[in-house]
Amino acid sequence: KHEVMISPYLGDEMTRNQVVRVIGAEACAMLSDLFAAPSVEAPNIRSAICHGTWDGEIVKELEGLATATAEKSIDHPEKSDPLLLDAACALVSCLDLISSNLSEKSRISRYRPVYSYTSTATQTLNGILCDLSHLDVLISNNSSIGNCIRTMELQQPKLCDDLRPLKIELKVVEEMACDLFPTMKKADDELWCVEDTFSEHQTNIALSGNIVSLTLLSDASHAIKKYLVEVQERIDILSKQPSSTKERRILKTTARFCSAAMIARDFYTLTVYVSLVAIKYHYQNESPNGADLLHGDAPNKNFSREDIVRASERSRMAISTFDSHITN
Repeated sequence: KHEVMISPYLGDEMTRNQVVRVIGAEACAMLSDLFAAPSVEAPNIRSAICHGTWDGEIVKELEGLATATAEKSIDHPEKSDPLLLDAACALVSCLDLISSNLSEKSRISRYRPVYSYTSTATQTLNGILCDLSHLDVLISNNSSIGNCIRTMELQQPKLCDDLRPLKIELKVVEEMACDLFPTMKKADDELWCVEDTFSEHQTNIALSGNIVSLTLLSDASHAIKKYLVEVQERIDILSKQPSSTKERRILKTTARFCSAAMIARDFYTLTVYVSLVAIKYHYQNESPNGADLLHGDAPNKNFSREDIVRASERSRMAISTFDSHITN
């Protein structure tokens, strides 16, 4: 019932819920997150705010916070329960967001979604794009890795030719991600506004019915980060002159591993692209107003939902196979 009350849209998924505008987008975001947060107390805090009542233990904690603030004391009473303290602070923050929006006065709290489907996806995507960009810089600027890649291209020309048509430019993935998730463009210090709430609601719906794409993004994120870390750890080995058979063997293995950097970058970029295509397909074909809210062309209409899901699942298997192969 609480989720229905603060939902951005009414039951017809067309009429905007005015509660969002009244209590504020940040308060709605925090109330929604409280339901999904890992803390056992979080749902109870949301319930307390929605009903306007909370138990005596929370009241005592609030009184302790008030006393500490009045005395300008940094230290909280030693007997305070950390979980109750967190609950009290969350309660105060949420009430501050609501009251400041109603009174149009300045607030002490700021908030944007953390646990929503869209927030999870955008956090993962930001990490992926950052790691892929870092890997791209290493490929372009590190001469040792560049030499390894050129050696591999000379030794495996057919493999490189076969893989070249599958390359997706990183810029294409970045633009597609920002098109799907407009809130990705927001700076960290920008306020979470009402329009952000309505925009995120649409992508939350698309993602809630497309968990396989979220899982694919998560798998890609872990694989990219793992490969990038291992490449960075091995770079120094490439510049050393081996003085023993063991060191020559290590150098050869390292060179082979680093020679796959460009293939790894392009492969992982492709898997992220597959995930975004799946999300876009679901958004444009199965979400309310989804087709009207996106720019660009829709994915091929000859694809069925089963085709899209199968592509995502096979991409997950490909990541696992590629990761095992490149590591061994």
